[in-house]
Amino acid sequence: MKKEGIKSNKLKYIFGCGVVGIILFAILLLSGKIQYGNMEEKYEDTDAFSSYSNRDLHMKQDDILEQELTKPQGTLESFSIKYHKDLFSDNLYLKIELCDSDKGKVIQKWTEHGTELGDDWFKEYVISNEKIDGTRNLKIKITANEENDVICCSEIDSLRGGSFTINGKEQEGDVIVRLTQNKNVVSTLVWAILCCLFFSGLCYIMTYYRVDKLIIKKIIIVLEKINIKKNFLKNSIVFLGILLVSIVIEKGISHYNLLLYNTVGEFNEYRCIFFAAVMLCVYIFINMRSYIAKKPEYVFILLLAVVGLLYVIIMPADAEISWDEAIHYWRAVGVSHAFDGKTNAADSWVYWHSGIGYMLPNSIDNLRYSQNNVQMLYETGKIVAANTDILGQIIAVAYIPSAIGLVIGRVLHLPYMMIYHLGAAMNMFIYIILVYFSVKRLKSGKMICITVACVLNSVFLASVYSSDSWITGFCMLGTSYFIGCMQEKKVVSKKDLFIMLGAYVLAFMPKAIYFPLFLLFLLLPKERFQNERQRVCFYISTIAFSITFCVEMAVSFKWFLLILFIVWFCIYGVYRLLKKLTKKQKIVIFVVSILACIIIEYFVIGHILPMLLGTGDARGGTEVNSANQVKFIISNPIKYTKILLKFLFGRYLVFEGELQVVFNTFGYLGQASFATISFVLLWIVAFTDKTKLDMWKGYNKTKVCLILFNLGIIVLIATALYVSFTPVGYETINGCQARYLLPLFPGFFAMIGSNKITNGISTKIYNTSVILTNIVILLLSAWQAVVRLYY
Repeated sequence: MKKEGIKSNKLKYIFGCGVVGIILFAILLLSGKIQYGNMEEKYEDTDAFSSYSNRDLHMKQDDILEQELTKPQGTLESFSIKYHKDLFSDNLYLKIELCDSDKGKVIQKWTEHGTELGDDWFKEYVISNEKIDGTRNLKIKITANEENDVICCSEIDSLRGGSFTINGKEQEGDVIVRLTQNKNVVSTLVWAILCCLFFSGLCYIMTYYRVDKLIIKKIIIVLEKINIKKNFLKNSIVFLGILLVSIVIEKGISHYNLLLYNTVGEFNEYRCIFFAAVMLCVYIFINMRSYIAKKPEYVFILLLAVVGLLYVIIMPADAEISWDEAIHYWRAVGVSHAFDGKTNAADSWVYWHSGIGYMLPNSIDNLRYSQNNVQMLYETGKIVAANTDILGQIIAVAYIPSAIGLVIGRVLHLPYMMIYHLGAAMNMFIYIILVYFSVKRLKSGKMICITVACVLNSVFLASVYSSDSWITGFCMLGTSYFIGCMQEKKVVSKKDLFIMLGAYVLAFMPKAIYFPLFLLFLLLPKERFQNERQRVCFYISTIAFSITFCVEMAVSFKWFLLILFIVWFCIYGVYRLLKKLTKKQKIVIFVVSILACIIIEYFVIGHILPMLLGTGDARGGTEVNSANQVKFIISNPIKYTKILLKFLFGRYLVFEGELQVVFNTFGYLGQASFATISFVLLWIVAFTDKTKLDMWKGYNKTKVCLILFNLGIIVLIATALYVSFTPVGYETINGCQARYLLPLFPGFFAMIGSNKITNGISTKIYNTSVILTNIVILLLSAWQAVVRLYY
């Protein structure tokens, strides 16, 4: 009877929460928030290049200009050309032709007199003669009746994949154009259904299991532990005092021009915030020093929260201060508009016009001027298409935190720049939470995890729009739970197993190339599981996820769940079959399977893979061709091995080469000079943060396996970029950045030290030294490379 009552209650809660989800979906549908079908959007815009890379082009009467266009994903709707409006003479006219390069025919013609140009000097040419989809190669042909200088061009390549010629001779740069397409929007209906299902599930968990009470109870316990309640008034007074002191310090510095690069008398709010952050860190450490020995994560997480918030605030609201940040920002915008697929024109402007092309707003005055301009555009309320493509990609999961921040900012009607920073702040918030639970789960090696988390590039990437901090944070969580379980002698709980697998699944969704790390979980001893069934299910799930993510790199994620389902049951079938075979039969099957895999792999890599890859990433240059690069590697395996080893051990994994970047670089903003100290500290901590808890069975075996997995992943990363981003047969590898190593740091540095060495230093002194050194490096780096120079 009791079980029936529980079941009945569950059904009531499920039904009630289902009704809530249906009501939410109905509200979204009836309010017009859900969009699907066709929409018009700008997919290429080279205007930014004309602002810093303008080329003066003199066109003669008999010149023929030809500009190749990139292929749209949908249907090409129109193109716009930028002209020097004031250089048109009364008699000048241009003949504009849109041509099909494959068929050699003219699709449509226009005549341009320069009389109807917009305020931005662009003229749009709408295609009405026929429908042009993304399979055709197109070019714009321009001729003139007299000499002129009216066409705007860039001096460097700006239109990806499109060459620019004059009289058949290829030129540097491109004509400044905008391309607009009409495309089929990835249905936000599916996204809305998933969100409503998630919300229903969340409601069920919160109500049935009374999670709200559990959370409140936990918060009260934590607050009581750190005496927040008792010291609330005292802390409030101290915080106010810190703010006032920092204002006074900044007033004095700016008034007396103590820093020569600052405008005299100009109050600098960013420096003021920096001074406040430093004093707040000092206060937090002094106030919580009693936790430094037994609960260092309490102290560290508050310090990292202060430093992280500082990093978010001092980073310019410009979507290209980090690598590919504009792309990451535009994806976050797309996810934040998952229901309607439309956004404010200011978001589009920031996406297209941000970056080093404008040399960044390298002073506080320029920054304020830029922010005011974007704010005015935001206030016009003009709506454009958002990035709906992201809704159909598995990588969208990494942008959910930033998207939530953007949505909250819009709901609160904050100024645009505050909305922008709030999106980045949510990225930092997730990183801090992941770091906290990673450090907390470890029984030994907490300082290693803390030092890895404080690597400058990791904190910087968490403060801007990027998926790197998501990948690194979840890799750290999964690895810490694995090592934490190995440090214990008890049976691993279901929660730990779920978190390990779940953390890696979420980490690899944006970048599946780290999939070999899944194999680490196969090292969990069989006696650590509750029963044989649990062990088999966990091992099969681990292998299935590894294979699925490997396959996902080459196929669409739409097949992800289907592939996972098929692979899981295939592995389970093989397992059941192997249980019935003799040892000799198993050996024969194993050898035959290996040979079959080699043959299949050779066929796939040699014949199928080149067809799937195509030409590769156009940003790598015109000589990049992925299909031909694969053929080059297969035909010259020894030569490529030499190229790979020379790159890895001569440049990529060498501190004086690429590796130094992750310890000193703030993207395109500049570099700090504490890389060597940070690098040495990491190695010292890796070998000294060891206790008796590290003397678990299989430590050295795990270390060797982890090193091999990491080397395999590094080879995969380098090879992937050699194929997709490097000219065919090139003697080095382009585009392989050191930040790709960050997800490998937690496991590598946690295991590289010897478990035969135990730290005899006082825990309080040791933890204090490590935490303070990391925080001081982060603060000094921010001051030196950003606050001191940028503002």
